[in-house]
Amino acid sequence: MTSSASRPKSPPVSPATASGPGPGPGTRLNSLTGLRWIAALAVFLNHVTTLMPLPHTDAVFKLGASGVTFFFVLSGFVLTWTHLDGDRAGAFYGRRFARIWPMLAVGALLPLALQLSDIPDSQTDKTVMMAVSAVLLFQAWVPSWILGGTSPVTWSLACEAFFYAVFPFLAGFTRRRSLRRLAGAAVVLVLIGWGIKIWLWQAYPPSPRPAFSGMDGLIFGTYSPIARVWEFLLGVVAAAAVRKGWRSPLGTGAASILLAAGLFALWLLRDETWRAFVVYDALGQVTAPLYALVVVAVAQRDLSGRSSWLSSRPMISLGEWSYAFYLIHFTVLFEIASAVFDRKTVIQFYMMPVQPSWSHAGWALLALAVTTAVCALLYQFYERPLELWLRARMGRRHTPRVESAGMRPQRQAV
Repeated sequence: MTSSASRPKSPPVSPATASGPGPGPGTRLNSLTGLRWIAALAVFLNHVTTLMPLPHTDAVFKLGASGVTFFFVLSGFVLTWTHLDGDRAGAFYGRRFARIWPMLAVGALLPLALQLSDIPDSQTDKTVMMAVSAVLLFQAWVPSWILGGTSPVTWSLACEAFFYAVFPFLAGFTRRRSLRRLAGAAVVLVLIGWGIKIWLWQAYPPSPRPAFSGMDGLIFGTYSPIARVWEFLLGVVAAAAVRKGWRSPLGTGAASILLAAGLFALWLLRDETWRAFVVYDALGQVTAPLYALVVVAVAQRDLSGRSSWLSSRPMISLGEWSYAFYLIHFTVLFEIASAVFDRKTVIQFYMMPVQPSWSHAGWALLALAVTTAVCALLYQFYERPLELWLRARMGRRHTPRVESAGMRPQRQAV
C-alpha cells in the first residue's frame, strides 16, 4: 500500500511509442490514487461499527473490510504496471522498504505506547511482541498474533512484504505470457481463492457461536500471506494483460455496477452463518475479481486521456494520505471511543459491544477529521521526506535507454 506523488498527469503512451508490451511505466494513472482513499474510508467504516456503532449500518459497514482485498489487488496491478525491464530485485526491495516501513513503525508503535499502561500485566509481553512482529513484518505468519495487539490492521503489511518478496521473480515471467494464458491464470487464481475458503469451511464448520480458541488454522488460512497472495497475483495478471493491449469491455460505470451488485448480494446474505463472522466470510472471494475489473476500467479511462473526479487534486491528495490513514485510523477511533465508553482495551469492545446509537455519529466524524488532519501532516513532514531520503540511498532504479526520449518512469499508487 503506497501513495503517489503530486506531479502533472502524463499523456497516454501508445504501444507503438514504447519498446515493450504496450503502455506501462510511461503513463501515470492518477485515478487509482483517488480510489485508494475510498478503500481506506471503507476500512474506517468497518471499524466504526465495532467502536462507535450506528443503528442499521452494521451489515453495510462490515463490507468495508473488503477494502484490504482492494489494496492487495491494486498493489499487484500497479507494481506490474510500473515494472521496468532490467529493474534489479535489490533496488526494488529498497524502494518497497522505503515506502512502507517508516509509516508502519508509527502505525505499530504509537498505539502500543498509548495503550500499554491499560494492558493487564499477564498480556504485556505478548502485546509488545505483537507490535515488534508487526514492525519486523512477520506478524501475519503467527496465527495467534494476526489480529491481536493494539492495532488490528498491521497484519496486512506482513502480507504485502511477502508479496514484494516474490514479485521480482514473477513480474517478467507474467508479462511474457500470452493473453490466453493470462486469462487462464486469472480463472485459476479465483478458483484457488474459493478453494481455500471452502476447505476452511470443511475443516472448521461454521457455527452460530464459534469458540475461537484452538482455531489458529482457520485464522492463518484467512489472513496469512499464503491465504491472500492470490488476490495480489490477480492484480499482477490484470496489469500484465492491459500492458499487452487487452481492454476490458466494461467501462467504469458497468464495472462499478457489477461491484455494487456483488456487495448487495453479500448484504442480502448477511445473516448466513458463513457471513456472520469475519473468519468465515467469503468477502474477498466475491470482491477480488470485481475489484480487478474496476481497477482495469479506471486505468483504461486514464489511458484514454479522459479525466474524472478520482483524478482531481483533492482526491489525489487524499489518496496520497491513505496509507497513513489506513495505519492510524483505528488508533484514533479507539482513543476517542475508549474515552467516551470507558473501555480500556480493544478486546473489551468485542467482548462488551457498545449499543448502536446515532449519537455516535459525531464522535465518528471527529475521528475521521482528526485522522485525516494527522495523516496529512505525517505525509508532508515525515512519511514522504523519509521515503525520498531512503529511496535515494537504497532504491535507485535502473533506467532503460528508451526513457531518454522522454518516457521516464513515474511514481504511481501501489
